[in-house]
Amino acid sequence: YGLQLSDKTGKPFDAQQLTSSDVIAFYFSAHWCPPCRQFTPLLKKFQETLLSHGEKSLKIIFVSSDHSEHDMWKYMYDCHGDWLALSFNCKDLKDRLSRQYQVSGVPALVVIDAVGRQAVRDARGEVMSASSSSSTQVLTTYLAWKGAAGVGAPAGGQAQSSCSALPPGARVKVRGLTGAPEHNGSEGVARSYDASKQRYLVELGEKQLALRAGNLLQMLTVKARSEPSADSKWVEAVIVDYDEASGEFDLRGPEVSSRAKAGDIDKMLLNTGAIVVVHGLQAESAKQWNEHNGKVLEFDEAAQRYLVQVAPGTNLKIRPENIRLYPLV
Repeated sequence: YGLQLSDKTGKPFDAQQLTSSDVIAFYFSAHWCPPCRQFTPLLKKFQETLLSHGEKSLKIIFVSSDHSEHDMWKYMYDCHGDWLALSFNCKDLKDRLSRQYQVSGVPALVVIDAVGRQAVRDARGEVMSASSSSSTQVLTTYLAWKGAAGVGAPAGGQAQSSCSALPPGARVKVRGLTGAPEHNGSEGVARSYDASKQRYLVELGEKQLALRAGNLLQMLTVKARSEPSADSKWVEAVIVDYDEASGEFDLRGPEVSSRAKAGDIDKMLLNTGAIVVVHGLQAESAKQWNEHNGKVLEFDEAAQRYLVQVAPGTNLKIRPENIRLYPLV
């Protein structure tokens, strides 16, 4: 597009720094617009929630409809997150973007794919819904954006493989549906995965639903402590629910009823075959696998690491705090 961009401080930003691992969202807005002033804090909260979970790939580009450049910068300084902005003087480019994405008013949020096509039909509506719900719903929404924009798969990788997809027959609980909330809390079985639609076919009794991975909680069999003390014996338990406020999973079994976080290896250990999301890796050789599913192969007690297969032939030793069970990608 030949974008002339600046960061929030007014410093020029080279658009070439945007990479294929970034999700680009044009935000058409203006301070004089009351609906914009209502939506902007929600968008800021949405991105801040992602940042708090280590997800830094959302790049918001503000396209101003303010009356003056002074108004534009005041709006950015007072109300915006750490966003980029299209130069106020790029009127022709702003008009071209508005025509291309059929923006007839503000506020409008347009998420694009790698070739510049609109990837999400109602990004503004999804932000409003997710921001009024929970951090889990924000993550689920954003993971769907990444899929729609074609962002996230390493070179040569697959959207889902045997080491990243739920196996046929996996027991799941439905969570976080906004379009059909009556199914939330229902237990079912994942039968198959449609890579073209990025949906699992989930059997709920006599019904079948096509659902995103982010709306499915794995009802895994895990190892849990029989008593709160760290020296009590390990017993089998099943994950039956998840508490978003605490980040803890409810565990139930013949000898146990407890709660634990995914990374709390003193209370819960994952078995071989559990599908997890890798996140927060800092090593340059491993960062590409952040926000990707992988399969637990084993737990190395001596090293206090999970061995996770992230792609055929590629295994990583990962600290427990760098895996997530829910939501999946």
